[in-house]
Amino acid sequence: MSPGQRLLSLTARLPGTLLPFAAGLALSPTGLLYALAAAIAALTGWWISQAASRWLHRRMHTHHLLLCSAVLYVVAVILLLVAAEQHAAGTAAALSLAGGLTAPAERVAVPHPRLDRTALAAAVVISLICGAASAWSVPLVAAALAAAISVPLLVMTRGAGEKLSDPETP
Repeated sequence: MSPGQRLLSLTARLPGTLLPFAAGLALSPTGLLYALAAAIAALTGWWISQAASRWLHRRMHTHHLLLCSAVLYVVAVILLLVAAEQHAAGTAAALSLAGGLTAPAERVAVPHPRLDRTALAAAVVISLICGAASAWSVPLVAAALAAAISVPLLVMTRGAGEKLSDPETP
C-alpha cells in the first residue's frame, strides 16, 4: 500500500471512530446524559456495522459497499448535526445509531489494525482539541467531510476490478 493510499485509508476509517466522540460532544450543551446516550448509540451502531459490513462484503463489490456507506453516513451525520443544534436529544441519539451503522466499511474491506488504532488516536485528539475550544459541532463536520472526501478518493485510486481482500480469510 502506497503512503497516499495509507493516508486515504486512515482518513476513511476516521468517520467511524470519530462519531461516538463527535456525537457526545455535539450534545454536551444539551446535557451530560444526552451526550452519553448519543455516544453509546454511535458506538453500538459502529460495533454492529462490523458484522453487517462483513456480511455485505461477501455479497457485493467492495467499491459499492464503501460508496453506499459513505453516502448514507454523510446524510445521517448532517441530520445528526441539525438535531444536535436543535437540542432534539432523542432524535440525535437515533441518528447517532444510524451514523454508527452506516460508517464507511474500510476497516472490513482492508483490515489493518495499526491504521485502526491510529484513527482512534486521531479521533480522541480531534475531540479533545474541539472540546477545549468549545467547538461542539466541529467533530461532526470533520467526520462528514472525511467520509465525503476520502472514501470516493480511495475508491478512485484503487483499481476497478481489484479484489481488496478475501472475506473468507481472517
